[in-house]
Amino acid sequence: MRYWITLILPFFVFGSVAQAQTERNEVYRFLEVPSSAEASALGGNQVALFDGNSSLMHLNPAYLDEASANMVSATFVNYLADARYGFANYAVAVPSVGTVGFGIRYAGYGDLTRYDINGNDLGDFNASDLAINTTLSTQLSPKLRAGAGIDYVHSSYGDYYSSALSGSAGMYYLDKEARFSAGISIRNLGDQLNYFNETRENLPFDVSIGVSKKPEQFPFQVSVTLRQLNDWDLRVPGETSAPDFGEQLFRHVIIGGEAALGKNLHLRLGYNRWQHDQSRTNENFDFAGASIGVGINLRKVQVDISRSSLSEIGGIVQLSVRTKTH
Repeated sequence: MRYWITLILPFFVFGSVAQAQTERNEVYRFLEVPSSAEASALGGNQVALFDGNSSLMHLNPAYLDEASANMVSATFVNYLADARYGFANYAVAVPSVGTVGFGIRYAGYGDLTRYDINGNDLGDFNASDLAINTTLSTQLSPKLRAGAGIDYVHSSYGDYYSSALSGSAGMYYLDKEARFSAGISIRNLGDQLNYFNETRENLPFDVSIGVSKKPEQFPFQVSVTLRQLNDWDLRVPGETSAPDFGEQLFRHVIIGGEAALGKNLHLRLGYNRWQHDQSRTNENFDFAGASIGVGINLRKVQVDISRSSLSEIGGIVQLSVRTKTH
């Protein structure tokens, strides 16, 4: 239990800046991109997936467990336009302490063109985001784990740059016999060290809780996460007043299901209403916010592929690979 100090340290370090982090003018939004194709296929940032592993530790630090030791994972995201994202994690077991994970998240946006206020072309520049993470997770009881992590975040857009320190923490309960899991995660709690153009902006702070359960005689393991519990009012661009209670509640829900199609193949489906409402292009239902993916076991390598629809805007494809180094 002495490691509780380490696990709750981010709350004390960053707690003084927790207030007022729920506005929609956040910076470093790349931190909200799901860090694995598995999570993306299941609707997004799920915090209580039944088969959680180290590739998901950015969503809930308590996903990191002893079984993740010596596991390396990498994810490539083909985002919109020329934007490309990459994530990589590695975990090691530390005797009498727990499991330690190291991760890196990178986003590159291709070559962009700079213009002055008169529209004159000032040449091209590069823009990128980077986050480097260290996470510690420890077993509190046979079915309960806790974890915490710290990120150093840096963004560079031409001549402008900004950096920050951010903390995350979570708990994860797993009952394998009952095919049930539950989790809570607090992410991106921190503050900028320096600002873009001397203007302070908030980090994408998020509090989420979730559960996962496989009902009897039902083929899917169903996972549900309630996201952004720290900010009830989730309006989309163009809305001048808050939607009714039911609509607001649904925007906080991420739902996904996973079914085994054999020993080495899994089908995954997901839906994210918040993503749907932000990207839909008409009043009729379309596939905006819906996602699909598969998981394939290839001997000692796990391959996950997903596609998330943004309606007529396009789709986001993710490819994840993970394996044990020895």
